[in-house]
Amino acid sequence: MLALRSTLVIDALDEPGLRAAARSAADAVTIDLASTAAHADRGRARALAGRHAAAIAGAGRPVFVRVSDARSGELEADLDAVVTAGIAALILSGAETPQDVRDIDVAARKREMRGGLEPGGIRLIAEIDSAAGLLALPRIIEAVDRHYAVALNTEAISAEFGASQGGAAMLDHAMGTIAIAAHAAHLPWILMGREALATRAHDFGAAGVRVGSESAVLGMNALFDLDPTKVTDARAILVEWERLRRRKAMVGVVAGEHGGQLVDRRSVRAARALVERADAIEARVRQ
Repeated sequence: MLALRSTLVIDALDEPGLRAAARSAADAVTIDLASTAAHADRGRARALAGRHAAAIAGAGRPVFVRVSDARSGELEADLDAVVTAGIAALILSGAETPQDVRDIDVAARKREMRGGLEPGGIRLIAEIDSAAGLLALPRIIEAVDRHYAVALNTEAISAEFGASQGGAAMLDHAMGTIAIAAHAAHLPWILMGREALATRAHDFGAAGVRVGSESAVLGMNALFDLDPTKVTDARAILVEWERLRRRKAMVGVVAGEHGGQLVDRRSVRAARALVERADAIEARVRQ
């Protein structure tokens, strides 16, 4: 599992930014092949993305690549350029239907097998940027088993509804919708939108946020750090669960920082997810 507190997004044509990204304190670096600027010079954008992805990954920074949506006619060529051993995940922009993620799953799998990579090893983050995508999200998640996380593009949601309708209530609804679908599927979700919404996204359980500059990284890492007392409680729940299972019991109680904690399948599932996130953050900090 990877930490997702901060994801530094760099345009594929921003060569100085790509060079500097190898030294970023962000949990992950996303090379954006789906930006407006990148669409204006596809060949150069793909060449830079492929070259710098390897360098950034070689420096120990997890690399995501944001690729064009399935309806653009550019997805296949994007994947040809970036499906390599150094890529941790693909961010599919404009995911609106289950078929969108099926298409990228099949296309990525072909290239993984051709390159001698583990099929499904490059994970998928579906970026939801429309009302249609929000409504289809549970089915999008169910469509393939490559999902690593889901992302919400609040800037695109606001633009779709217009300034008068894309206000706080609309964005809260969007964040609530994605939070519920992601939680039900045991997936983390991240905010890909205005950094000013980071605190609100944190309230909705987001694992992290997209950042546009290195100057924002440390603040977002601090905001999305996990409460250490909750992590301690989660570890205690997992220890108690193992003890219960040896006794062939299904329910128990363990003392925690916040009082007695029920230990059952549901609490164990939540505890395991929290501990995995904590371990991922700890590993990232040690790098």
